[in-house]
Amino acid sequence: MKKLLTALLIAMVTMAANVHAQETAPPGQIGVSPSMLELSIGSEPVNESLRLFNLKKTPTNVKVEVYNWTLDENNEVKLLPPTEQSLDQWMLINPTAFTLEPGKSQVVRLSVRPPVKPDPGEHRALIYFIEEPMEENVADEEKKPVEVLFKLGVGVYANANPVKRSSTLKTLSLDKSDNTLKAAIINSGNVHTRLTGGYSIWKKDDFPGIQNAEKYVKNEDADKNPEGLVASGQLNQTPVLPGNTRTIITQLPSLPKSGSYIVAVSGELGDKKIEKTYPVSR
Repeated sequence: MKKLLTALLIAMVTMAANVHAQETAPPGQIGVSPSMLELSIGSEPVNESLRLFNLKKTPTNVKVEVYNWTLDENNEVKLLPPTEQSLDQWMLINPTAFTLEPGKSQVVRLSVRPPVKPDPGEHRALIYFIEEPMEENVADEEKKPVEVLFKLGVGVYANANPVKRSSTLKTLSLDKSDNTLKAAIINSGNVHTRLTGGYSIWKKDDFPGIQNAEKYVKNEDADKNPEGLVASGQLNQTPVLPGNTRTIITQLPSLPKSGSYIVAVSGELGDKKIEKTYPVSR
């Protein structure tokens, strides 16, 4: 018996917080590096490559599919039909199917060759690496436990000149009812944007100030965390696509049941520095 589990990795489209991770691999399964590609395109072909890793103890069959996509109002991936201006129609990929031996890796090459002049701004594609079941004896299949198959997605962003980057952080608030940071972002440019950076949570009396707190957000001196630092982590870096206004939510870890704390946020939206602090009493 087999079960398909989808893991979407973008820089975007990680819709995970760490979309800039250079290698992503579910434990004991399949990994891909890098997890996102951002390219500049024009009249000349652009060539790139990805590498898949098999961290399982058995061979894995993989096929490759490419789609046009967007994000819906809930920041979920929505596949779209191809168009003359969609990146998926301009990409050549080799190979499109292969067997990955245990402990080995496979390079997948891609080439972007637009047959028409790209419109200014961002063109997107989603490359899916789909793990397919190996052929097995039916009797043996019934005896095996559930096998989880993975579908890994790599977001590809291709930008054509002139590129306009214009985004505004409308609000950044701490919702104490569900312990989340909520960033309302307006993207009036023609390429995606994202709020990068991180947060740190401190006991109020030990808070060192936003400038000193920033280095712990960046995981500097992680083995020398000062007394009073309760937690730190990365902001949700889900992209906000061109022409969209979205609220990006970062879930914070639970705080102790009593005490006074400071939640410090240090990040960037485009070329704008973002620094905020929020007091929390419990």
